[in-house]
Amino acid sequence: KQVIQQMQESAEIEAYAQAYSEMKPDAAAAIFEAMTDDLDLVSRILSVMTAEERGDILAEMDPTIAAKLTKIMDPES
Repeated sequence: KQVIQQMQESAEIEAYAQAYSEMKPDAAAAIFEAMTDDLDLVSRILSVMTAEERGDILAEMDPTIAAKLTKIMDPES
């Protein structure tokens, strides 16, 4: 049951990533910045995107928020 739930969540995250990657980076960045109460979700969405898409969006974000997201996405932490 937990595996099915994780697969459904993963599919949802991938769907979000697809939607945000089709937006202009500044538009996606603005939405993600408004989601500061759930940066874990933002980081999961960003982590599914390609490095180029992720970089384009992070570059448009407030540097402080982009830095926090980068720390959350760091696999070493």
